[in-house]
Amino acid sequence: MLRTYQGGCHCQSVRFEAQIDFSQGTARCNCTFCSKARLWLVKVRPEAFRLLSDENALTVYRGKNPVALHPFCKRCGVHVFDRIDMPNATGFPYININIMCVDDLDVDEALSAPIVYANGLQNDWGNPPSETRHL
Repeated sequence: MLRTYQGGCHCQSVRFEAQIDFSQGTARCNCTFCSKARLWLVKVRPEAFRLLSDENALTVYRGKNPVALHPFCKRCGVHVFDRIDMPNATGFPYININIMCVDDLDVDEALSAPIVYANGLQNDWGNPPSETRHL
């Protein structure tokens, strides 16, 4: 069910609002960035995401993936979301929200949603990695 959520970083300097349908699934990736940050993500279209705080509260890290922007809070360092530009495997730009930054997260709802595993480590985004227990 599509619902509007709010969320943010630890210090609350970065705040967002997004329309999320957890029944559509969540994602975990084994790329070096996602696995080191232990990210659990939910994907939304850019039009379903609104940054409520000033962009100046963020700083951006760009890793090896040229279409992925990894903003994080300048003050507390929490990684709240990613912006994924084109071209990418989905064919459209999207926002990956770190579900642990969603206020009032219903953990049961998140755990009952399907999880898609991405093999970003081998740049094989359409297939799951052989090992997922650590993600």
